[in-house]
Amino acid sequence: MMAEVRSSRVGVVANPVAGRAADPERWNRVMAEIRQRFPSARVRPTRSPGDERQAVGELLALPVDELWVAGGDGSLHLVVDALLSAGLPPDRRPELGFIPLGSGNDFARGLGIPLDPLEAIRSLAQTRAVWIDVGRVTFPRENPARSAFWLNQCYLGFGAAVVDRVTRSPRPANQSAYVRSALRELLHARPHRYRLQTDDRPMEEVEAMNLLVTNGRYSGSGMLTSPHADPADGALDIVFVAPVGRIRLLTGLRRFREGNHLALPEVRTWRAHLFAVETDDPSGLVEADGDIIGRLPAKYEVVARALRVLVPTPPSPSGPADTTPVNPVHAS
Repeated sequence: MMAEVRSSRVGVVANPVAGRAADPERWNRVMAEIRQRFPSARVRPTRSPGDERQAVGELLALPVDELWVAGGDGSLHLVVDALLSAGLPPDRRPELGFIPLGSGNDFARGLGIPLDPLEAIRSLAQTRAVWIDVGRVTFPRENPARSAFWLNQCYLGFGAAVVDRVTRSPRPANQSAYVRSALRELLHARPHRYRLQTDDRPMEEVEAMNLLVTNGRYSGSGMLTSPHADPADGALDIVFVAPVGRIRLLTGLRRFREGNHLALPEVRTWRAHLFAVETDDPSGLVEADGDIIGRLPAKYEVVARALRVLVPTPPSPSGPADTTPVNPVHAS
């Protein structure tokens, strides 16, 4: 196989156990494909969660023009948090590429990136860079206050409890795992009381079964939970589910998977640049990109045009069908 010609300096942060289903054969195939097509790429494998920050620091010091993440949504979240925490101005941050190795790969799915890792590697030879937004969540009552950057979606309430159950399971976090965990969590499902503030509007006190703060469209390994979200529109999309019974919640799960749940009377959605959430419930888990990262209260904000990401170049009119997502991000 002939190596691809590429002038950019490429660094790769690679998670060998992405998806919690360690497969040495798959890992070897992916590494072989990267080395054959991009022999000058600098690869930094991770060994445990948190190694991403050190790997990003090493690659930025080289430096690199492109930073690829070979892993799942969790790896992507940690790399983006490390990259934006490094303090570089947006135009000096390396362009971000994705090689999906996880069980969900929801942000890559929303950008039309091939979910087969070998196809994704091949597609990186012909890409365009697009600007996207990133979310930042701050936990003001921690001492000192802590912030984290996130990329795709954040769950509160029922959804956060489901993710917490999935992450504590030794099984791969695939679509079946989310369905099983959602069914089990239904036994304990109850509304939560929140105080919400959107931008400069007055705070409102509400009860909600589920609450999502979104930048991307998919979560839960392919659920179209926020169909109108666009990671390049300079805003976050909020999806709110009012209190409903367990049977209604169960029947609504399929609507969430298909993306037609916004028509349900208990579902509201709106856009925000700043969104603050408080609760007196001690179990106020905060989820981001597939991991539990803290507890309420929390303040969410959009960081507009924070990163350039590499997405496949659209095919010519005479080529195969276009797989660009419904809400395409804007080209740089």
